[in-house]
Amino acid sequence: MPLGWGIIGIGLHADRCMAPAIAKAEGGKLVAVCSRDPGRAAAFAAKHGAQRSYRDYGAMLRDDGVEAVYVATPNNLHAAQTIEAARAGKHVLCDKPMALTVPDAERMIEACARKGVKLGMAFQNRHHPAHVEARRLIALGAVGEVSVARAEYSRPLSGPSRSNWRGDPAVAGAGSLMGMGLHPLDLLRYLTGREVELVQALTDEQLPDHLDNRVLVLLRLQGGCHATVTACHNYLFPRNDVVVYGTRATIAGVGTVGMQLAGHLEVTGPEGISRKEFPGHDPVIGSYRLMVEAFSRSVTEGEEPNASGRDGLEMVRLAQAVLESSRQGKAIVLRS
Repeated sequence: MPLGWGIIGIGLHADRCMAPAIAKAEGGKLVAVCSRDPGRAAAFAAKHGAQRSYRDYGAMLRDDGVEAVYVATPNNLHAAQTIEAARAGKHVLCDKPMALTVPDAERMIEACARKGVKLGMAFQNRHHPAHVEARRLIALGAVGEVSVARAEYSRPLSGPSRSNWRGDPAVAGAGSLMGMGLHPLDLLRYLTGREVELVQALTDEQLPDHLDNRVLVLLRLQGGCHATVTACHNYLFPRNDVVVYGTRATIAGVGTVGMQLAGHLEVTGPEGISRKEFPGHDPVIGSYRLMVEAFSRSVTEGEEPNASGRDGLEMVRLAQAVLESSRQGKAIVLRS
């Protein structure tokens, strides 16, 4: 039977990406949506084929047809709404960031574990076929010992909007870091299979709103690997690549980082450059559909989601380290 989904937070991202992805994914169906505006909820449900719409989140959680909830609300609400869903026995796929504090993220993991429900994170870049293949090749040793890596996710925008919740640091937590930077940070962990030991960061965060447009991060990963991450709102022509340099070869996702299933994979070695394309029928929802299908499988097969709540917790720790490093002007050690 297909997994029944509910969505709380029916903003632009849910409208453009996640609701269509659930509708087209194998093993899932959109059952219900929730919004404080009942008219908006009803219109969203009608547009995306959801069976029911709710104004009250608790009422949606009491819907027996809803087995999993996608949490797409403002960042500061993720923890409470995930915990409430877990207590109702619902699996949760949470948008990033998982939470704004480490204690909140830990409470989310504990609540889901206590009720035996899955907690996944919406890091769609893990599901881009180019990144899946890159991870496989790296794990096989095709690039040799990984020494350096870099990743970027930027957009040609003037900056995060100050007119909605993303412009409130108490709600959003940060600007480009939370909006984009967590994706390449998580992607490097996913590709290399290594945790971050040390963070040195520089942002343009300024008073009074503490919102950043530009984030540049230096990382030391386990095993002596060094990496850089860039996330900026004001790049006119961002490349949005991920590159892993090894002792045998270099592997690159060219234009693969971001929301769309786009770009290609290049492997450069002694014999030259090999290139692999990953065409998608719908690049806007391609990676999201694969993510939804993977989460559904984790529920039906009893496996940990990719990415899991533990991955989300690690990204909360990393985000806090980035902000602390930038504000204090020093490196932050996460583990030795």
